[in-house]
Order: sequence, then C-alpha cells, then structure tokens
Amino acid sequence: MQGVVYYANYLLYAEVGRFAYLQHSGFDYRHDLLDQGLDFTIASASVRYLSPLRYPDEFDIRVKVGEVRHSSWSFKYLITRADGATCAEVETAQVVIDRRTGRPTRIPAALAERLRT
Repeated sequence: MQGVVYYANYLLYAEVGRFAYLQHSGFDYRHDLLDQGLDFTIASASVRYLSPLRYPDEFDIRVKVGEVRHSSWSFKYLITRADGATCAEVETAQVVIDRRTGRPTRIPAALAERLRT
C-alpha cells in the first residue's frame, strides 16, 4: 500500500458533497421526490485524477450544478487538498425517474428552479 486514497473513494467523497449541497439548498428528498412518486439515480460518473490524496491529508469538496435538462442534471465537484493542490475533478449526471416504472421523467419545476439558482 502506498498510503494513497483508493481511487473509488473519490466517488464516495462526491456523494457526501452532493448530499451536503442538496441539503444546504433546501432540498427535501421526501417532499421534492418521494411524495411525488419520483426518485433520482446516477446515470454516469467520471473522475479525472490530478494529484493523489494520501492518508491523513485534509481536503475540501466544492460542488456546483452543471447543466439542468428535461429529466437530468449534472454536478461538478472539485476535490482539493488543504495545501491547495487540485486532486480530482468529478462529474455525475442525475436522472429523475418515476418510481413505479423506473423510466426517466421531468424534473419537478420547484427542484429544477432550485438547481438553476
């Protein structure tokens, strides 16, 4: 072991960042999706590794909304070490689905507006 963070953990860090971002924006998972018979799933995820994180490095995750479309939106994440070095760029695409059919469906208007602001 090289003391380097396992590559897949960057996606876990992105998930933590995504959850914090949505929570901070006022997103209510139950009200905004579940109560309407909807959910969202990750359609794609990519990581560009730039500089290694090593244990016990401290790091920061910055999250911003990318493109908001009919039934999907993207998040872009920047993971930086405490020394300012950019370690990874992550992007995920979320798709809103109908829980009954599992098929993509329109993002609820209130959620789309929240994502765009």
